[in-house]
Amino acid sequence: MQAAEKKQLRLAGLLFGLAILFFVLFSSPEREALEYFYDESERKLFTTPIGSIPPIKGINDDQFDGVRAIVIAPKGRCGDESVRRIAYLEKWSPQLKQQMEAAERAKAAGHAVPNLVGRSQRKFHQFVRRTDSTQWYHMNTDEAAKIMATLRTKDDEGKIPEVCTPNR
Repeated sequence: MQAAEKKQLRLAGLLFGLAILFFVLFSSPEREALEYFYDESERKLFTTPIGSIPPIKGINDDQFDGVRAIVIAPKGRCGDESVRRIAYLEKWSPQLKQQMEAAERAKAAGHAVPNLVGRSQRKFHQFVRRTDSTQWYHMNTDEAAKIMATLRTKDDEGKIPEVCTPNR
């Protein structure tokens, strides 16, 4: 190999090494998927990793008063905090929460878990309410349907709102 070729090979190796270093130093780490939750005692939104099963511990104490918050905004404006609002809150019964958590653990361990709460009965174990009410409604009630209809209700501009996530 001639001296000029060796020099070019060293330069190529150096540039390749710098490219790898640049990629490692300046690449953004993969962001964890998050969802909104609402602390009922603090009356504040907070975020938690996606897949959390409500109710969970809230932000201020060991009380399980953190419930899932369905946050909406006009189409394309989820990034604008001034127009985001909570459409409604969701939580599960203790029985369904226990079953869902057991299923997650079993899945992670490679085992099957029998359903304690069948699919046809789940709506009796899932609840919704508005933030300005203390009354929770089973998912199979007319009241719950009215609350969830917020997701299909057009705004002043005739547009259906968009469900927001913290990472968007």
